[in-house]
Amino acid sequence: MSAPDHTPRRQVLPNGQAVEYREYGDPAGEPVFFFHGWPAESHQGCFLHEAAAARGLRVISPNRPGIGASSRQPRRRFPDWPPVIAGLADALGISTFRILGLSGGGPYALACAWALPGRVRKVATVCGAIPAAPGQDRRGLSPVYQGMLAIHDSAPWLLKSALLPVTRAARIPPPRPLLWLLLRTLGPRDRLALMDRARFRLYFPGFANAMRSGVRGIWEDGDPYSSQWGFAVEEIRVPVSVWHGTQDRNFHHTRAEALAARIPGASFHRVEEGHYSILPMRLEEILADLV
Repeated sequence: MSAPDHTPRRQVLPNGQAVEYREYGDPAGEPVFFFHGWPAESHQGCFLHEAAAARGLRVISPNRPGIGASSRQPRRRFPDWPPVIAGLADALGISTFRILGLSGGGPYALACAWALPGRVRKVATVCGAIPAAPGQDRRGLSPVYQGMLAIHDSAPWLLKSALLPVTRAARIPPPRPLLWLLLRTLGPRDRLALMDRARFRLYFPGFANAMRSGVRGIWEDGDPYSSQWGFAVEEIRVPVSVWHGTQDRNFHHTRAEALAARIPGASFHRVEEGHYSILPMRLEEILADLV
């Protein structure tokens, strides 16, 4: 099995918009678009490399606008993403494809299922973000997310200012004592997943690289979660699988199940995992279901 090539590539679409992406798995395999979480970037797709290569899957992992070398798209919303993916697929000579959306990539995956029914064969969301616009029930979110959204609702400038030191400090791996303290705030399955040094070395660059995009990139990529999604999941006509862990402390599994129930024909997979453990620990099952 060859080692993953993390070299980013850049495709300029006909409208002049640039999309940075990485590829993993089998270069000649069936295409699967991987949508990274927040705050993160396309390096996260490396988690799929070995399992995807073994299954004959070509993983295309794009950076969303403002992340890495992808062109900015200020004030964008989830429905603005499907045309970008359609354009990238056209440029790569791909007619139909599957999608895996991780965490914050979940709503983007569902937006593509809604907007591109003739091209998307199936979608899987894994520990996907749940609706959290003002006026919606936010009790299924972690206290940190609830606090961030409350500040965003009333004083977005304050939250944006607070991101500046975070984006700078988070570009380097935390010292082991600090990492241990951070891991103590997670559930047992997440601690088990991230205490593995090899797995942490795979996980961290996707987070650190996103931070190098700066406050503006992180802010613009996170802002859509604070608004209405802009599309109706009830109108999705593409097969969807929703995977969520019972130990997920970012987005409660009952809210994910309620979202899945609104999507016609969607299947819900409740597993004994956390937010960060579910993809590495259940990847074989997820890919088997996706294809």
